[in-house]
Amino acid sequence: MSLLRVRIPAAKEDDAGFCLAVRRSDALAAVPIAETTPVDRPITMNLPDSFFGSLSTDEFLSDYWQKKPLLVRQAWPAFESPLSPDAFMKLSERQDALSRVIEQHGDGGEWELKDGPFLMADFAAMSDSKWTLLIQEVDRLVPQVRDMLALVSFLPKWRLDDIMISYAANGGGVGAHIDNYDVFLLQGYGERRWQIDTTPVVDEVLVEDIDVAVLANFSPDEDWVVQPGDLLYLPPRIAHFGVALGPCMTYSIGCRAPSSLEAISAVLERVLSELDPDERFVDPGISRTSEPGRLGGKSVDWVRSLLARVADDEEALTELVGRFLSEPRRYIDEESLPTSSLKETLANGSRVRPGSASQLLYELQGEGEFLLFVAGDVVRLDMDHLTSIKLLIEGQGLSSSEIPTSGELADFLEDLYAQGVLVVDP
Repeated sequence: MSLLRVRIPAAKEDDAGFCLAVRRSDALAAVPIAETTPVDRPITMNLPDSFFGSLSTDEFLSDYWQKKPLLVRQAWPAFESPLSPDAFMKLSERQDALSRVIEQHGDGGEWELKDGPFLMADFAAMSDSKWTLLIQEVDRLVPQVRDMLALVSFLPKWRLDDIMISYAANGGGVGAHIDNYDVFLLQGYGERRWQIDTTPVVDEVLVEDIDVAVLANFSPDEDWVVQPGDLLYLPPRIAHFGVALGPCMTYSIGCRAPSSLEAISAVLERVLSELDPDERFVDPGISRTSEPGRLGGKSVDWVRSLLARVADDEEALTELVGRFLSEPRRYIDEESLPTSSLKETLANGSRVRPGSASQLLYELQGEGEFLLFVAGDVVRLDMDHLTSIKLLIEGQGLSSSEIPTSGELADFLEDLYAQGVLVVDP
């Protein structure tokens, strides 16, 4: 993503799933999902009423969303980062923190990419300039960061990826690059200079033989210096280059934009798994042909009818798409799964919520039930549970008082917690 973002390997992964900001690294293997970590200092996240200054959300969506960049000065007035630079670097010691360091050696020198985890001693040994630490999915690790997703609650959950945070030493950056999705860049600490080219890149040409995807040609037509609380929105494929003016931190709220290849591949893979292997082409009413070398329309009609079974079946297609969009983006290490029950964990007044923005989705289905998509699977629940599920997904999660002591929903939530789909904030 802006600065740097990679796709996290899902249970079924292919090379096409990775974004262009960095080339695939084998270091992105199975990583555990652990409990969230409290911030190093108590901070109340006083969310602003609007993320876009004098613009309403509707005005932003109609005039800027996927159309042109937008810089909002003091989009979050008096913003205070929930993580100090030291606490952020300390976070990179965790095995489940997807961390990387990008360092440029000298003026115009080579780029070096290192995968975490890191030790504090690693940073002490680095130079005082031209390096950046990036950690993805910090919203999964730090509850106060997760709360920041409320600022983009006007977007569907499945359109959200994660919040990535970067810490850069003076002069640090990751080079000029593009993203294939929308991104909101909130300056959290210090100052950063952003240069952008407001014309979307059509043909991407990269510097060869380096780990980081840096544009070979970059001609900015805007140049801004941002301070804490300033917001820069960038539509897909807008070239941008950020450089730290002294130590700084940037919060990057990245959107999700599945490719057509990903979507069709996922749907067809599911369809293939459910096809009857013994079903074959039949033509009991065949007539004699005078053109035996011609393909003929019946073969095409047969294949079209097979595809139409999926495309024309609204319920089946909804299930397929919901499964695809809720598919987990990371492996779950069984050793990191909770050992206590959800009821026991919630006893201290905490709340349970989804581990990621898109892993739980729902869709109404008929009058008496609705579909709940859970980490690539689907279940049908009675409408009586819809209010609780919406609060779990769209609200602040559920407390122990909002969960029945027994029954279908209580058992269901216990199962999701045991599987790592749900997490409890401290």
